[in-house]
Amino acid sequence: MSFIDSIYDKAKQNKQRIAISECTNELMMRVAVRAAAAGIADIVFVGNPIEIEKTSQRCKIDLSAVTIVNVGDETYKERLAERYDELPNKVMGKKFVARRIGDPLYMAMVMESVGDADCIFAGLDTTTYEFILAASSIIGRAAGVITPAALLIMEIEGFEGGQGNCFGMSDGAICLEPTSEELACISILSCDTFSALMGRSARCALLSSSTCGSGSGPSVDRISAAVKLANAQRPDLMIDGEFQADAAINARVAAKKVKRPSEVSGRADVLIFPDAAACNIGTKLIQQYANSRSYGPIYLGFRQAFIDCSRGDTEDRIFDNIALCSVMAANRRGRENGVE
Repeated sequence: MSFIDSIYDKAKQNKQRIAISECTNELMMRVAVRAAAAGIADIVFVGNPIEIEKTSQRCKIDLSAVTIVNVGDETYKERLAERYDELPNKVMGKKFVARRIGDPLYMAMVMESVGDADCIFAGLDTTTYEFILAASSIIGRAAGVITPAALLIMEIEGFEGGQGNCFGMSDGAICLEPTSEELACISILSCDTFSALMGRSARCALLSSSTCGSGSGPSVDRISAAVKLANAQRPDLMIDGEFQADAAINARVAAKKVKRPSEVSGRADVLIFPDAAACNIGTKLIQQYANSRSYGPIYLGFRQAFIDCSRGDTEDRIFDNIALCSVMAANRRGRENGVE
């Protein structure tokens, strides 16, 4: 079974409520309705019901499978703001929330915070900056997280390494020039999320232009220090480096370059890039040159789950990400309830 087929199955077995704020976007509406009909999520449109209805009529889309929450319902908005204000881990005060809750994205964030939605999905009309700003203002970071991050899952057809053909890659979206401490945090967050999705322990490699000291310089030192920090913070995880990309994923190359025992070298399935530029370039090259499918980015380090999509995404990729969004939400609820 492919990775995405396993995600479909998990989503159907434990459907979650996905709040979608871009519900007057024709493509988003069409795919969300398809997801609801396929049984991978309970879809909640957050917006202006009149505009939503106009879009559905113009595009001939049946909305009977989705729930619509009226962003103009003053009674509901006031109650939402009050419930948010009562949360012990609220980020902002009631006045801040009340001023922004008329925006569908912010309203969806508040709904997730108080439990009226399980996950948020957007990105066709919303930039990453806008999404992260809203999440930081309403949802907030999880305890102990020094930087959020974005994990992209890449499924590469034809790759025959012992680790399988699915890789997690971080962080190409949020932390632009991470310090050693931030790289350690990104590695730990990425491992935990990848392991939860795959059902197996991640093998995480921090990538560099150097393998085990073959090169030198500030970048190599920063990455080497990050490995030591991550290992000290989470000795239960398999995190190693610094490795060049071939030594990280190719067992034959690793046997030549890595002259010490390593549970990761040659078998890595989570790749931590030295900065956002390297990760963004690397993942986009794979998307262009390899027969691959990508999922996410999944945002890490926040109290609750949400997924962004690209403004250039296809219908199938949006559908896949809605399924992934549902599974991420179910995993989070499982952890809250003590279920691994």
